[in-house]
Amino acid sequence: MSEETVQKNPGPKKRLSKSGAIGLMVLGGIMILIPWFFFAAETGSTLQIGKTIVGAVGFVVLCLGAYLRP
Repeated sequence: MSEETVQKNPGPKKRLSKSGAIGLMVLGGIMILIPWFFFAAETGSTLQIGKTIVGAVGFVVLCLGAYLRP
């Protein structure tokens, strides 16, 4: 039988510190929530598109913080 290569530490090679990962996740959450609660926009307006983009970027930042946590 051949030996299988088993990876001992799966996940990203780079990790953030605990406080760095939490900070990144909090920043992502703020980027998601602030535009939707404090800026009113009409459907189809440029402001609504901007709010959607900021929310999507916030979601990506939040997920990145969760992925890079220690």
